[in-house]
Amino acid sequence: MYEKQQAEKRDNRQQKYLIKSVIKALDILEEMSEQSGEVRIKDLSEKLNMGKSTLHRFLSTLAYKGYIKQVEDKGKYFITLKLFEIGNHILQSQDLHSRSMQVLQELHKKTGETVHLVVLDKGDAVFVNKLDRYKSLVTYSAIGKRAPAYCLASGKVLLSYLPQDELESILKHKEMKQFTKNTITDINLLKEQLSEIRKRGIAFDFEELEPGINCVAASVRNYTGQAVAAVSVSGKITNLNNERLITLAREVSEAAQKISENMGYRSNKHTVDEDYINFFKTINTMKVID
Repeated sequence: MYEKQQAEKRDNRQQKYLIKSVIKALDILEEMSEQSGEVRIKDLSEKLNMGKSTLHRFLSTLAYKGYIKQVEDKGKYFITLKLFEIGNHILQSQDLHSRSMQVLQELHKKTGETVHLVVLDKGDAVFVNKLDRYKSLVTYSAIGKRAPAYCLASGKVLLSYLPQDELESILKHKEMKQFTKNTITDINLLKEQLSEIRKRGIAFDFEELEPGINCVAASVRNYTGQAVAAVSVSGKITNLNNERLITLAREVSEAAQKISENMGYRSNKHTVDEDYINFFKTINTMKVID
């Protein structure tokens, strides 16, 4: 009896903070999901015991946000794939973290350098994991922090695999700031790099976001072949010369492949040589001066 009373008190406290309009919107979506195909306003109104005018405002709002769509000239609605996309994104994020952690730890132990796992969001690189020494040499990154994708090896890897129209939209609306003397701010030079990165699946940045720090990154694919993340190793330029970068590129590539395989993807190995590294360094010297 006591436990039941306590449960009722907790339930009452929770209800105090509930927003009824949000509950109604979710009720609409849940009811529509149980129907097959298109749903009439009249049927929804009867099922949910909601006035048509009120229901119409909710439907218009849900349609504006892309969760449902109206069938023209029929007064009917159907659910879009947006909820599926959100759920799939969460599932991928959970899978990515659980299926990458051991590989990242092994890479960090092998290299002794800073290891990142990065995803792309609205043209920014977002750090979802970071393994570092006790005293970090890489100051621009922290779990959950954002950084411009165009001046990070990991960000450039992910940009290189975007559909062309999506990439063009990001580059059009993203201000390309100069963070160091090596930051690439010319779109055409960046596109040239991205074209080569897409062929190899590996990218570098040479002091493009933080002075004194170089980085190498490789793409992580899911079971559909989509590039969903990037693994990177960053370190001081004194530690990451061309010879070491070739070794690190192989190790980063192998780590990215292991994670990709854990995500259900099978791929060929990427290759890197000194000419490919020098290609990146040449681009840095070609920056257009206004």
